[in-house]
Amino acid sequence: MLPVMIIVSHRVLTLSIIMFAIVAAIAPRPAIAQGGDLTLFVGTAYPVDREEFTLRPSTPSIPGADVTVTGDPALKASGGLVLGGALAFEVGVIGIEGRLDSTTIGFDVDGARYDLRGTSGPLQGLTGAITVGDGHLDAERLHILSANLRLRTPGPVGLVASAGFSILPDVTINGSVPITAQIAGITLPGVQPRLRLEVAQGESKHRYGLNAGGGIRIGGQRLALMGEVRVFYFKDYELTFSVENAPSIVSDLIREIPAITFDPVIVNAQAGLVVRF
Repeated sequence: MLPVMIIVSHRVLTLSIIMFAIVAAIAPRPAIAQGGDLTLFVGTAYPVDREEFTLRPSTPSIPGADVTVTGDPALKASGGLVLGGALAFEVGVIGIEGRLDSTTIGFDVDGARYDLRGTSGPLQGLTGAITVGDGHLDAERLHILSANLRLRTPGPVGLVASAGFSILPDVTINGSVPITAQIAGITLPGVQPRLRLEVAQGESKHRYGLNAGGGIRIGGQRLALMGEVRVFYFKDYELTFSVENAPSIVSDLIREIPAITFDPVIVNAQAGLVVRF
């Protein structure tokens, strides 16, 4: 009798395990939230004000002449308008995000006066002055593309953070700064040289970097408002000055100004509208 009971009990246990597996397989499971959203935003760019970003050319030297600088020549980055959008797809709180940050930056130029006195050769006894005026140079809008991993907390008020890789296209700088040239106190007639800033020859056309940001989202299931701060970091550029429509002595002076390291670290503060789908 005991062996029969053991066999029956074993079969009942086996049948119970099979029934439990079937029920577990067909039972409804908690749904994992899936979907996506489109974000459109506007904001302001703030190039990071670090010591490396304040560009101060050293006093140039010209053979046969002494150069004295009056003033504090400097080049500082300035921010501008940011426009952009982001498209994200989520599984739960984790998402993949592609974004475009169209950012404007510029350069404020603080000019200086370069007084020259000839000491030898054809410049012997000659005096003159070259004055670089104050001005502003704009870089063409930077269209920064990024691919990020994103985390978002659920609820009507949520925190959002994302980080990943970015691509910065070629930097083109527009505009020029006026220069006046004088010999023995007389401004040279018909000479209107302009100072320009450009990326040094041989520099790569693109820069690969990193971005990270975080913020808050407030709203319902379909529409929400967002605000965030985002930081972009890219490898530095070498920038050089060039001059057009200038006499040789002005060109010689500008060539003596060393290349400047442009370190594109940019902080964007922005707000926008989120549409979920």
